[in-house]
Amino acid sequence: YYFVDHDRHLLFWLHKLPTAKLYCGVQGVEKLSHIKYAVEHQYWQVLHRQHCEMYPNENLPCAQLLKELKEVVVHASAETITTDVSLSPFDGDELSKILDLIDQLKGKRKPGSCGISVSRVFHDTSPLSFLPARAKFFNFCGLPSARLDADQTVYTKKRGNKLILVLSWAFNVAMFGAPQSHMEELRRVWVDRSVNSPRWKNFNSKLSSEWSSITMYSTVMVAVDVSFLAVPSVSLQDSGSVTTISTYLSIFCIVGSLVVSLFLTRQSRMYGQESADTAVQFLKKMTGSAFGTKAVATVHSLPYAMLLWGMLYFMLAFSYQVFTSTPTLTLATSGSACGLVALFTLWLVYAA
Repeated sequence: YYFVDHDRHLLFWLHKLPTAKLYCGVQGVEKLSHIKYAVEHQYWQVLHRQHCEMYPNENLPCAQLLKELKEVVVHASAETITTDVSLSPFDGDELSKILDLIDQLKGKRKPGSCGISVSRVFHDTSPLSFLPARAKFFNFCGLPSARLDADQTVYTKKRGNKLILVLSWAFNVAMFGAPQSHMEELRRVWVDRSVNSPRWKNFNSKLSSEWSSITMYSTVMVAVDVSFLAVPSVSLQDSGSVTTISTYLSIFCIVGSLVVSLFLTRQSRMYGQESADTAVQFLKKMTGSAFGTKAVATVHSLPYAMLLWGMLYFMLAFSYQVFTSTPTLTLATSGSACGLVALFTLWLVYAA
């Protein structure tokens, strides 16, 4: 049993309620002004899922609700337009649709009406209302440590284990710096074990695009490696030669990149467009090891790293084939061109 205060958007329960369920796993909740948003979030949840269905004829303040909701949505729309780190749980297109929905609900509602139509207005708008309340609670609204940007943390960063830091550095070097890049992107989305839905969807769209491109490059490289093995001067060599072994290693790396890209693309399609709650559960499972976000960043970097290793092994095989069985003039010309390409490539890598 519970009492409902519609004016202040509060619930009063007649039995004890565990705070763990009320706080949704958020740590550091101490101020009453902060707890208020958790209670308000609970009010909208109960109102949407139970109250309107159990009491459809109750006279509820729909006009005031629609007015407050429209003010919140207009503010969120302005923030989404003016900044890339908006805390809004909806993107610009969704906010525009919500505004249209509010205008339609205002037009359908008649003054003095009650019963099913009023209940229906609350049933339609309460999901939109409890998300802003939830966002205020998760972002510590009104407190000195409030989160002002979507990628801002409100907690003090803990020092990591030295062994894990060393291993992460080694993986980062072996994978050409890709894990560090992916970890920075992930930390802008996975902030304090919570997810902003529009940023999560945008993050997965970028990953899917990257992995799709890598899949195309990997397919081309497999064809190049197999064609190279079919060249008479290469196929007649001993199976233990540097050229043959390097080409085999290149094929293994490229096929590995192709397979991992396909699995990651499928995973991204499964979870990339899901709700924030589903994304949180997925990321908690993925970052549950001692490596945390570093493990996810390393997995996301595998297609890129294996593709580059496959290219390097192919270049080793091709270079060995060129520089060990060519005349002096061809060797000098090829060596000069290879040196210039390597110089410009290293220059670009250093500048980046």
